[in-house]
Amino acid sequence: MMLLLCALVAGSLYGWATDYSYTFTSTVWSAAGAQTLNGVSWTMAGTGGSYFGYDGTKGQQFGSGSKPYSALSLTTSGISGTITSVAVNTSGASSISGTVAVSVDGNDFECDSKTTASLTSSAASYTFTGSASGNIVISWAQTSSKAIYVKSITVTYSTGSGSDPSISLGETTVNATEAAVSTTSIDVTYNNLTNYDADVIFYESDGTTYATYDHSWLTAEINASTKNLDYTITANTGAARTAYLRVYAVGDEGDAESSLITITQAKKSVASPEFNPDGGSYMQGTNITISSAGNTIYYNIKTDGSTPGDPTDASTEYTGPIALGSGTTKIKAIAYDTYGNASSVVTRTYTGIALASLPFSWTGTSSAGKDDLAEQTGVALSLGSDYAASNAPYRLKFDGTSKYVIIYTDEKPENVYFTAKLFNAASTGSKIKVQGSADGITFTDIEEFTIKGAANATFEFSTSNAFATTHRAVKLVMSSKDQNVAVGTICVSCIPISPAKTYTTLTSAYALDFTGLAGLKAYIATEVSEGNVLMTQVNKVPANTGLVLKATTPGSAVNVPVFDGTSPDDVSGNKMAGSATATTAVAENAGYILSDGFFQPASAGTLPAGKAYLNIAVSSARSLNMIFDDEMTTGIENIEHGSLNIEHSVYDLQGRRVSKPTKGLYIVNGRKVVIK
Repeated sequence: MMLLLCALVAGSLYGWATDYSYTFTSTVWSAAGAQTLNGVSWTMAGTGGSYFGYDGTKGQQFGSGSKPYSALSLTTSGISGTITSVAVNTSGASSISGTVAVSVDGNDFECDSKTTASLTSSAASYTFTGSASGNIVISWAQTSSKAIYVKSITVTYSTGSGSDPSISLGETTVNATEAAVSTTSIDVTYNNLTNYDADVIFYESDGTTYATYDHSWLTAEINASTKNLDYTITANTGAARTAYLRVYAVGDEGDAESSLITITQAKKSVASPEFNPDGGSYMQGTNITISSAGNTIYYNIKTDGSTPGDPTDASTEYTGPIALGSGTTKIKAIAYDTYGNASSVVTRTYTGIALASLPFSWTGTSSAGKDDLAEQTGVALSLGSDYAASNAPYRLKFDGTSKYVIIYTDEKPENVYFTAKLFNAASTGSKIKVQGSADGITFTDIEEFTIKGAANATFEFSTSNAFATTHRAVKLVMSSKDQNVAVGTICVSCIPISPAKTYTTLTSAYALDFTGLAGLKAYIATEVSEGNVLMTQVNKVPANTGLVLKATTPGSAVNVPVFDGTSPDDVSGNKMAGSATATTAVAENAGYILSDGFFQPASAGTLPAGKAYLNIAVSSARSLNMIFDDEMTTGIENIEHGSLNIEHSVYDLQGRRVSKPTKGLYIVNGRKVVIK
């Protein structure tokens, strides 16, 4: 009886030790969240996995080899009293590398004097001991990719009317952002307290001295209904701040205080200025914008490449884009919010690439490769080593996808002409794409060319006129590689023409401007009479116009500018014809072909694309002589034969005196006349 009495007294003073346990006999969790196990709510959360199952030996399965949980936890606040041990029967799949741990109210329990236990592939029971009241957290972590199993959970705790009062918290640390936080709660459990009143007390960081700092930014109070701790944080406009507090309660069994709660709010941050585009090399005139959402930006700028001063000292308020000049530009910027808080200072360096004047032309030589091209105004490139000097003009090596040459221009490009050559082996289809851009940053496709053929095959390409009026940059980029490609000549808004003879014909798909060209003139045929063809010089020639070209130095290349076709010369009376893109059928005696400086009657056949012929019926003349109007000192006068008044000598265009002129071209009284 005395022993029984002692046991009863002890039980009434300190409470009885009792166990809570649950054994998994089927799949309980099929998704993260809360489940009730033997009357107690447990919440499962994890990182990574999404598979759930059950094993008869190992219990509830969390994750799988293909969908593993790298971290997993089971949490409950539903067991009151002083918890002294938590036993977990758990395991993992074969070769698992992971651990299990237990904490109560943030206090780590120990298993064999360690806070973690290593998992094995066989189900085993791990008992963690300690003494605390509050939230129980069983947590798993692994560095492998395996399933985790839980067979059973057993919790030993003491309770009873004689147990000491205590307060358990759902969390003790809050890290708040700078922004305003809506009312948020911390779960509070009052252990062994009845008829209690609860409140909040603020402390210094030591957790014992009452607070003397300003904590008005934090409102914390006990919810009258739930008895949990509700708190609200105002927006931060300055430095980081921290408050320390405890929940205090007084009830029939006495009083109790919770663990120290730490609530920290990050400092007010100001978004650093963002530059667009970011530092780098861009075409002259590119607009640089600076942004920092909702903030005021100040900047200092140096266009001589030196370092600007601190924008906090003397600076300009940013109100709009900054146009990039040529050379090196450095910009320092800082942002301020409405409270005067400052961001970090950001510095960006830009190189403004001067614009190339159109037409632009470059051809490789034995001494000129990519370095020479890179030194030209308005050029940027990503090419590696050149092909050998012996391969001139094909020196530029396009040997990888995305290798490029960019030419920044001062006006809209009309076309891009380039020559290419295959090296080493036959190609089944390497490709170079021509692109256009308004800002030199974002490029759009204009045309793609396939370089396909035998080793050492050469090619000549020219784009159609598909550039936008806003385009100010062109790019040649290797869009697909089968074999390396060499590029020899690049011509923007021009066509290289190399007449093999003094006189040649041409029909171009582009409007060409021969104005002021050294070594090359263009003519149309305007009059045909008595074995002579009057050739009239033209400068700005519409596309698809048949021409006769006169070269001062045959065989020398002349870059003829391409223009937009605006305000061309009048070629309505031109008797030359041809096709820029297709062969032209010419019937026998249906026209004249230029040969050795004369027009000869055409035989039946075809005229190559890009050439021209004199489109008139063949007369009795075996050949026609060309008379060039720019080589005659006066203009041409049309007169009727009957009105011809010969006061002086009459000469034909070969300089022979004529006593009885008939219809045709003559020199009369020092003037060129056409007698009809």
